[in-house]
Amino acid sequence: MAESKSETPVANIERDKCHCPICLEEVRKPKYLPCYHTFCGPCIQTYISSTAAHKETNTVQSIECPVCRRCVDAPRKNISSEEWALELPMNKLVLTLSVDPEQDENKNCMFCKRAEKTIPARFWCKICMEAVCEDCKSFHRLVPSLQDHKIINLANIKEVNSEIEIEEPCLLHKGKVLDVFCHGHQQLCCSVCHVKQHKSCKKVDTVEDTALAVGRDHIQNIVSKYIGLEKDVEDMLLEKMNLKAELNTKKREICMNTEEKVEEIKSLLDNAHTNWLKRFEQTHADSIGNIEIVYDELKRFSTTIHEARTILQSVLNSGSSKQLFITNVKLQNQMSEHISRLKSLQIWNFPKDYKHDNSNFLSLISNSKEFEDVVLSKEQSWKVEKLLRSSLVKTDKDWMKVNLTKLSRVKNLSETAYYGLFVSDTMIILSQTSQRSLKIYDISYSTGECVHTEICQQKPYGLCHSGLSLNEIYVSFETFINHFRIDVAKSITFTKLKTIDLKQPMLVISRGLTTVFAANRSTRFICSLDFCINHSSPYKQSGDAPFVSSSLVSDTHCFISDGVVVTVDQNNKVIRLSPGDQKFRGLSFDLEDNILVCNRSSKLKQFKHGFGESRDIDLADSDMTDSYNIILHPAGEKILLLSLGQQCSVYQI
Repeated sequence: MAESKSETPVANIERDKCHCPICLEEVRKPKYLPCYHTFCGPCIQTYISSTAAHKETNTVQSIECPVCRRCVDAPRKNISSEEWALELPMNKLVLTLSVDPEQDENKNCMFCKRAEKTIPARFWCKICMEAVCEDCKSFHRLVPSLQDHKIINLANIKEVNSEIEIEEPCLLHKGKVLDVFCHGHQQLCCSVCHVKQHKSCKKVDTVEDTALAVGRDHIQNIVSKYIGLEKDVEDMLLEKMNLKAELNTKKREICMNTEEKVEEIKSLLDNAHTNWLKRFEQTHADSIGNIEIVYDELKRFSTTIHEARTILQSVLNSGSSKQLFITNVKLQNQMSEHISRLKSLQIWNFPKDYKHDNSNFLSLISNSKEFEDVVLSKEQSWKVEKLLRSSLVKTDKDWMKVNLTKLSRVKNLSETAYYGLFVSDTMIILSQTSQRSLKIYDISYSTGECVHTEICQQKPYGLCHSGLSLNEIYVSFETFINHFRIDVAKSITFTKLKTIDLKQPMLVISRGLTTVFAANRSTRFICSLDFCINHSSPYKQSGDAPFVSSSLVSDTHCFISDGVVVTVDQNNKVIRLSPGDQKFRGLSFDLEDNILVCNRSSKLKQFKHGFGESRDIDLADSDMTDSYNIILHPAGEKILLLSLGQQCSVYQI
């Protein structure tokens, strides 16, 4: 079979013989495909039977030529492989070139065989390409259409294989032979092809005339080129066989070397595994311990809530108004103190998952002599955020009476910044759209200073915290969100934690307790915490950029619409509207759900929760005359004001 001989070099195959590409034997009963590749009749029939496939659109079968992979369709639908192979044209030229008197099919007269007689053959008809006996040779002289056939002695094999001339049949028109050559298309054709397809061609001659004009020397030159090309291909085949042998040798060497290395590092592997397991066990113990501590604290807090609810409900049912007021104040103080203590605990970044990226232990042992540790990922639960930001927590501020004291001012920004954020108590981050950068400013001095510039591939827009931690933020790049951790302890470094692709463009983003509020220039969105859109509504920005804000203590969001402050809940239900002012721009909730609004002046507008009361807050900065956006520190200690005049200021509350 061909598969067992596929590695036989071409040079070992007899050059003066035509071989079947499937079985690699001398071709028998040669049949050829439309691409003119020739195969043994039985071989191509077996190939058709095993590989013919139906096309998807109809029931016509097709095969690929075993040599050139050209797609060949069956002559008609539902044809058997035997019929298909039988209808393939016989390659008469190859058949004539390979005449062997010793072959069984040439020992007896084919004419007599059809008459069910067995008569030894002595002659060969070059036109019929069949062995004939003495009587059939004489019969050729009697039939006018056979009289021109050249019949020679079958024993004279040289004469049989000389002056070969085959009438090549046209594959398109049965009964017609290829006797015309179109020079323009370089195509052999029959008389019908000539009339239908080449009648208007400028130069069309008979095959005989063209052959005489071309001459045997030209063909000999082409044969020489084929010989050179065949030699080149044989060299390439030999090169690939040698390469295969080299790769096999290399593989054995690598396997042996690796085996030796494995033996050498077994002791190191055992030690590394033991040490790695100890570290992992410690990490796991710390994680479980953290979960157990949180569980215990929540159980204690549950007891506080249960007792407070039970007592307050009992007094509500049977106590006096005075007793109810006193009890409520005492319980609220108790609840506030308990929540404050919970907030002070560094236990709320919960273990989430283990991740072990590098399991290439051989490389790790060879390079670092230890395994890469399992990475513990943590997350902040929104339920915990809601708990720790509960409105039950007693604050020491009356937010409708607070004043602002300027702490720091950043002058001469490279461009107007519309969005910013606190990333620590002494540092802020601003998005610079035109320069495609995120800039960190140190605000621990009266004059803020840029201490780091993070270059971005695309324009950054809105920013918001991803949880309670100041140094983990979301940054919108309009079509996607990047989640960054910013380390500011020693040197400032950005670590991208993940990328979230957005279904709709988002320019400004604000994270609440359980939902994210976002907007572009035409639409606002309420999303889940993974930025999947739950609600969308038309939105028209005021001024140069869209602004939205989310409450830190409730599931409420706010935005400006036609100069009016609008608040909505997490289900996009409008709660309240403020009096209008066409100069309203950026806005922010405070920790009592009052709303601070910039109005492009040296004052801030503050609306009490519910919009029943409002006031103006003077800015202690004579240069801040065009306030455009406001950002509240999550702890409620400071605010960041951005101005349209390429500057910003930080104020103590």
